[in-house]
Amino acid sequence: MAVQSMGSSSQDVDRAIFQGVDNIEPGMAFQSQDQEGNVQRVVVTAVEGDTVTIDANHPLAGVELHFDVQVADVRPASDEEVAHGHAH
Repeated sequence: MAVQSMGSSSQDVDRAIFQGVDNIEPGMAFQSQDQEGNVQRVVVTAVEGDTVTIDANHPLAGVELHFDVQVADVRPASDEEVAHGHAH
């Protein structure tokens, strides 16, 4: 089975946010933290002057994924699951 993952997007940021990093090159990965404290990985995709283009998508974004699965067991739905129309 092939599943298409989410596409990629990028964002331009000022070079100054990379405090303490003198040489920024495409392919470099950094950790970023938002205002709520959530940490995510960003990858530099381009550097032009003081503008750095980063991609914060998962490394598999845009990659066609293939899954090989096997159903190990099947059970009848409970009355509650039937009433709600989904498994619990």
